[in-house]
Amino acid sequence: MRTKGSAAAPADAGTYVKIASVVAAIGGWGMGMYAGFNLLLPLVSTAVIWLAGKWLFGAARQEILPPFCVQGGHLVWFVFGMVMSRQYLSPSLIDIIWLTVGLTWLWLQPSKLALCFLAVYQLFSLPYNVLHFTQTQFGSVANKALAVHILWRCLALFYLGRLYLRMSKPQTEA
Repeated sequence: MRTKGSAAAPADAGTYVKIASVVAAIGGWGMGMYAGFNLLLPLVSTAVIWLAGKWLFGAARQEILPPFCVQGGHLVWFVFGMVMSRQYLSPSLIDIIWLTVGLTWLWLQPSKLALCFLAVYQLFSLPYNVLHFTQTQFGSVANKALAVHILWRCLALFYLGRLYLRMSKPQTEA
């Protein structure tokens, strides 16, 4: 039997949130310093989609907003890159199609299967981006862009996994 003074008090959950916030802020600052302008379009796109989603998604669908926004911002970046380069039949077309199908599916019918569809895409693309990141010169434009791609894929996987776990929990009745 534990007594009041027998063990250290459990850490406050708020402390973990504060620590995570500081780590995220430092990491974001570091990525911004390294990637610079390459971070601007996906970051702004993600924020705009989040703001629009707060208004467009009903209360029941607010839970899907984080993975939707991150991948939507990534999709905007792919489309912008394709339009600016005028390479419409580039390998980015696969990314655009997969993300468009997955995000449409997630929006119209949120399900674990839709999350898995998007996660498979991210899990196949992440190692490819990491491989190319390691093969490009550090500090080059390509290396900075790949760093942002890797960050956005990791964020997408985090939010997809978090939503998957939330969908897996049994619903409690009020």
